[in-house]
Amino acid sequence: MKVKEIVLMNPHDKLINKNFINYIDTSSVNDGILQDVQYITSNFPSRAQRVIKMNDILISSVRPNLKHNYLVNIDKPNLVASTGFIHIRCSTNRVLPQYLYYFLSSDKRINLYTMIANSSQTTFPSFNKEVIENLELKEISIDIQQHIIDIIKDSVGGEL
Repeated sequence: MKVKEIVLMNPHDKLINKNFINYIDTSSVNDGILQDVQYITSNFPSRAQRVIKMNDILISSVRPNLKHNYLVNIDKPNLVASTGFIHIRCSTNRVLPQYLYYFLSSDKRINLYTMIANSSQTTFPSFNKEVIENLELKEISIDIQQHIIDIIKDSVGGEL
């Protein structure tokens, strides 16, 4: 199955409260680890456009070799990410968000994104959401997906 068959890409949710945001920029995450959330009450960055929720996936579309990717595992009001991320939300029970995150952030995929980004004609090496939408993902049972997640978590010493 293609990824686009099981996800929403860059969904357009609205802010609950326009008086503040909890902002995640591409530099706020590093290889699955959230390092910073900026609480901003005015002069929101123009790139602060992606309203995100728990279990959403953020894949940096700019300089993908830097691995600024994140599976959202915090629940904060008005959580907003930069448009420098491709925002992915599972839309079906056919795939676990963490399994899809591991697939999309694997070295094989990062190498693909980097190769495409480096051949782009943009100011910074980047790729677009269609690259992810058109990836083929083998359909496997939820039980096997969970087993793969458990193996990966055990190999890195716990939760990512």
